[in-house]
Amino acid sequence: MRTLILLLLVVLVVAGVMLGPSAYAFYQAQGPLPGGVTLSGMTPQGATLEEVARNAHAAFQQPVAVYYDQQRLILRPADIGFEVDVNAMVAEAVPYGQGIGFWRPFLGQVFDRPAQPVDIPLAYSLDQEKLAAWLHGVAQEYDAAARPPYGVALAPGVPFTSTFMFQAGQPGLELEPNLSAQRLLTALSSPTDRTANLVLVEVPPPAPTIDELEKLLVARTNRFPGYVSLFIRQVGSDEEAVIDPDIAFSGMSTLKIPMAMELYRTQVEGAPDIETSKLLSETFALSSNFAANLMLRQIGGGGVGAEWQGAMRMTETLQGLGLQNTFMTTPYDTERQTNALVTPANSDKTWDTKPDGYRQTTAKDIGLVLEWITQCSQGGGTLLAAFPDQLTPDECQQMLDYIALDRNRILLETGVPADARYAHKHGFVADAHGDVGVFWSPAGPYIVSLFIYKPGWMEWELSSSIMADVSKAAWDYFTLVANGGQPPAVDTPLPDPAAPLTTTAPITPGAP
Repeated sequence: MRTLILLLLVVLVVAGVMLGPSAYAFYQAQGPLPGGVTLSGMTPQGATLEEVARNAHAAFQQPVAVYYDQQRLILRPADIGFEVDVNAMVAEAVPYGQGIGFWRPFLGQVFDRPAQPVDIPLAYSLDQEKLAAWLHGVAQEYDAAARPPYGVALAPGVPFTSTFMFQAGQPGLELEPNLSAQRLLTALSSPTDRTANLVLVEVPPPAPTIDELEKLLVARTNRFPGYVSLFIRQVGSDEEAVIDPDIAFSGMSTLKIPMAMELYRTQVEGAPDIETSKLLSETFALSSNFAANLMLRQIGGGGVGAEWQGAMRMTETLQGLGLQNTFMTTPYDTERQTNALVTPANSDKTWDTKPDGYRQTTAKDIGLVLEWITQCSQGGGTLLAAFPDQLTPDECQQMLDYIALDRNRILLETGVPADARYAHKHGFVADAHGDVGVFWSPAGPYIVSLFIYKPGWMEWELSSSIMADVSKAAWDYFTLVANGGQPPAVDTPLPDPAAPLTTTAPITPGAP
């Protein structure tokens, strides 16, 4: 037993001799806080606890570099009431250096078993309202709203037909406050990495709206030296692009559209006979006034002079449908006159297009007639509701087939691709031109009804230019809608004005 005790004493003496200097050096090297203890990741600096606390406080009061995308901002802890309680943290760290705890790092070195480090968590206070207000201010200044697709602004004189008329929308950026606040707290809690990247959310651009089309067309029509009346609507939609759509204009040949509707309503059942089909074909393919008057005669019940009754009958039908600004009291190319009708449109003296006193319409009225025929061909709409026993979808499709015979590559039809499906009817007098058409775009059918007036004489070149531009802009807009707000990869070519005209031979009723 005495031998064992003696052996232990020898071991202790040897250990003391070997480890004594190292232990003394360890003891001398220790600061006011034990080794292996950090304050929220920061190694304590200072000869006294008070000095350690001051240094820690200074480190955590340094400003933070905050980035909104590439924009660098500075956040000072005091801006949001961020305060670190370093005294509480130091007090929590002190017990780790008392008793055997003081020697744990040294013993870990001796036995090659490093002591587990201890990190004192950050003790802080924060004004949540100030933090929220700071983030809100950043969002107010730097958030970028998403931009919807918009029309291309071309220099005066540059035709719309030279390019796709709309640019894609631009996504926006919005600050996400909750995740951003977490990143700020992480940076404020670090004594070394004082940088925070705010969390931003990309906001997709909104869908295109027809208001963008209207803005573009207002800019274009403002350059026209006269009056412009425009009505554009996707068939079946309530959204419209309009410019003074209720100006009274001479009806011209555009009134042949409701004439065909009235003929089918009153005289045709199923399909027209050969003679009626010939009249319809000549009325639209050749824009024959003589054939149109014979159609009026059929509507009026037949016989000499019945065309007058036919014109009045068509007028009564239109006005019964609510189209108070459209009438025809006198057949085409006749010297005999009747009493002119007074309408809301021709009573408004804001504009004076010198309209024919006996054949009038507005861009909106005649556009609605063509929309109703198109809806009828699809099995719905106003005409089938008003005349369920007098019109059928197949008959309305036949009307569109005849209207589509107006193929001369002029006015509105020059603004759409060569292979586009459309049906339109144009008309003109010395000082006014009009054209109304339905165009089947990738987004579905839409109506364009455009009437223009220039005092004295309407130059064909001037008329053709504005008609093509308006039509191209409408086609491009509805293409944009179909593409989800993205322009097509390749712009669609327009018809070649020098190409041979489409045949004007009669078509088979009901053909697509």
